[in-house]
Amino acid sequence: MKIDELKQILKGQKPAPRVFVLWGEEAHLKNYYKKQLIDLLSPDVMEDLNIFRFDGKNYSVSLVDEAIEALPVMSDKKLLLFTDSYIFKPDGRTGAKAEYRDYWTKRLTDIPDYVSIIFDESSVDKRSGLLKQVDKEGACLEFAFMGEEEMVGWTQKLFATMGKTISLQDARYINEITPAGMMAVRREAEKLSAYVGEREEITRTDIERLVIPTIEGKVFDMVGAMLCKNTDAALRLLDDLFKSNTEVHAILPPLIYNADKLMQTKLLMGAGADKSQIMSKLKISPFQASKYMRDCAKYSQSQLKHLVQRLAETDGYLKSHSMSKDVLVSLLVSEFS
Repeated sequence: MKIDELKQILKGQKPAPRVFVLWGEEAHLKNYYKKQLIDLLSPDVMEDLNIFRFDGKNYSVSLVDEAIEALPVMSDKKLLLFTDSYIFKPDGRTGAKAEYRDYWTKRLTDIPDYVSIIFDESSVDKRSGLLKQVDKEGACLEFAFMGEEEMVGWTQKLFATMGKTISLQDARYINEITPAGMMAVRREAEKLSAYVGEREEITRTDIERLVIPTIEGKVFDMVGAMLCKNTDAALRLLDDLFKSNTEVHAILPPLIYNADKLMQTKLLMGAGADKSQIMSKLKISPFQASKYMRDCAKYSQSQLKHLVQRLAETDGYLKSHSMSKDVLVSLLVSEFS
């Protein structure tokens, strides 16, 4: 199902199916439409007796059956809400146990007219037979990251709703230095709008004063400096992180993450993958994908592989030796760059 069809359901222009599955990286959008659906599908009275919530993948199936089979109390409908049931992942290690998936395979074919069900999932496997079953009988909605241009336009409109203006370049800049997603950008927009007060225009100076780039963004620049053999730049960036009281255990994981994503992007591009395929495979935003695609072209596969290996070795060494962690990471950055 596409978002436009969901909007028609919310406006009463189309009947609502019995079952919805919502997932995707864009949590802000997913939460927005989930709230709209809950408002639409909730009973008007006796909510405590007609709305049932199940969190995680170890709920009681018998309680679910009772909730579905029992008639609504003083209402004509009831609502079941599931958060991270993981039934749409066929692998028992990462998803729900087989007995849960077997239960829902049968149960989804027999949902009473008075029952609506919403599954809010952190992730799904699109190969899941259950997901395909819901797609036929209900509604499956993926809330993926917007494209770069779409996100930049949304950011400008967001500031406009707050009575502010921001240039195209600065709207893009905010998206590049903040965590991915609409929720993170909204938080920074609210902070900036409060900061400038009555002034209408948001400037680059305002952003640089108020918006703190993510550790991941700083580390990305440090990885680039290491690979380019720019020792001074790499150590300066590391020193900036230390001066901001960033602990080593918060620096090494994003170092490994960025190096690994660069290498995987290099491999995927070599296999002919386009930007959308890289975003989907690596679970990254369009802004991250653009950076990785641009920068991985500067380095050889062997360079990236060597960096990933050295970072993994350092991570293991940190966990088993008493040497100062700051010194050890500084030595690694200096040695590699």
